[in-house]
Formats: sequence, structure tokens, C-alpha cells
Amino acid sequence: MPLCSMKKLLAHARANHYAVGYFESWSMDSMLAVVDAAERTNSPVIIGFGGQFISKLRDPSESIRHWGALGSSIARSSKVPTALLLNEALTLDLLIQGLYAGFNAVMYENPATDKQESIGIHAYLSDLAHRLDASTEAELGDLPSANITDGSLSEGSNTCPDEAVAFVESTGIDALAISIGNVHLLEGQKAKMDFALLETLLARVPVPLVLHGGTGIDPSELRRAISMGVAKINVGTALKRAYLSTIRAYMESHDIDRIDPHIIIGRGGEADLLELAREAVRDQVEAHMHLFGCCGKAGEVV
Repeated sequence: MPLCSMKKLLAHARANHYAVGYFESWSMDSMLAVVDAAERTNSPVIIGFGGQFISKLRDPSESIRHWGALGSSIARSSKVPTALLLNEALTLDLLIQGLYAGFNAVMYENPATDKQESIGIHAYLSDLAHRLDASTEAELGDLPSANITDGSLSEGSNTCPDEAVAFVESTGIDALAISIGNVHLLEGQKAKMDFALLETLLARVPVPLVLHGGTGIDPSELRRAISMGVAKINVGTALKRAYLSTIRAYMESHDIDRIDPHIIIGRGGEADLLELAREAVRDQVEAHMHLFGCCGKAGEVV
């Protein structure tokens, strides 16, 4: 199946009162797990990699062309409408490379960029992306980030409706990620959402709205936000936690020094650690898809 436009996916979700999930990956297995869940539930989906994952602290020989080729191959093999997003990249150069590497949706996010520079970057990026039949997302406001080691939160700021309207008009972006109390990387507690602000943003901002930090939002509040009109939810932390928990449980219950390593890694089946971890990610994605109301919607996207 050809890559599906993220803009098209979000327009259909907003019109039909559900949300499409963006489930961030870090390997081939984790990305295949997302598509497994989408196909099992017949859900449209957005797959992809984080820009900081690709560019920060990694070996520079790991070219974005590798990640783009991997992601676009998996997306095109999917049986459901699938978009491929390069999410929250810190540099414009990486996003431009991403567009030519096979990603059909991109998002620039760098807190060090001032407002005027950000408008210019997003306007340029949207123009280029649209000429390449790709979509753009931006974030306005500043999501706090949780530090699980000490329970602290960084400072954040909510999205200003006036600024959001002007920003969308000036940049031509296709989706806007908003800050209404949601928190990046939040585990063990739930964010306190400002639904009055969400209502105002939905009424005034002309493009679909997105919530990042889906792991840290209470399911009942996610349902409420989706019923109000939020069209996309980002989930990453919950997937990695499911993956790591599966690996830890396996290591605790097996004497790996007495098992053929080829059985543990690479052969598939019930004894394969990576296969079990992939299934855990798949199950986590499926649970979120049911929560987002997107199950069974794949065939409706045209």
C-alpha cells in the first residue's frame, strides 16, 4: 500500500471523532510491532522515529537514509493506511534529509529557537514538504518533561490561542501539537489537563490538534480530549517500558548461560526474547488503539 498522507489521516480522524496514534519506534522490531497492532485492529497509523534518536549521541555513520528506507519499506508493506513521521528533529537540515530519505511527515522542535526564527523555519519546511506531498507538524507552547529518577518536572508553558492562530496562518503547517498540561516522559502519575483551554484551541485553530505525552494522560481524559476533537496522540514511553519490562522478566526467569543464544535471540517462537518483547509492544499499541477509537477505521480512509 502506498504511504498515506498524515494530513489525510488526521482530517479523517477529526471528522469522525477518533484519534490516530503516532507510536514511536527505535528499531525494526519495534516498528513492526506497531504495524502488527494496526493490522490486527484494522487501524490507520503513523509510524516513525524521533529526530533526537537519529541524531543525538548516535554514530554519525548511521545515516538517516537507512532509517527512512526501513520505515518507508515497512509503511508501504502495511495492509492499513500508514504515514511515516520524522518526529521532533532538532535541525532543519535533518528534516530536509528526512523528506528525501522517505519520510512523508516531519516535525521540527528545538526549544533554543526563538519565535520569529521558528516561524521562518516552519514556513520553509511546510513549503518544501508540500511540494514533496508530505505533511508538517509543529508544537506551540512548551511541554514539561518528567525526570523519573527524581520525580521532578521541568517548567512548561501552555499554548496561547492567539499565538496558535497566527502561527498556523504564518507557517502553513498541517497539524499543531499543543500544551494543555500534558507532560513528556511522564510515568507513575497522570497529567492535569486544561480542557477549557483545549475547547478554545479547538474552536479557533483551523488545523488538527495533537497531544504529545500520551503515556502520562489518564485514559478517561484521553477519551474526553478525543471526543472534543483532538486528532492525533503520540505514545513512546509506554512502549519502551513494555519492552524493557519483558526483557527484565525474561532475564529473571531464565538461566541464559545454559540456553543456546540462538534460541534466545533470532529464531522466533516462544523462547525468543526479542519476539516476546515485540509482542509486548504490539499489545501496548493495540490497547492504545482501542482507547483512541481508531479500530476498524482503516477501510474508511480514502
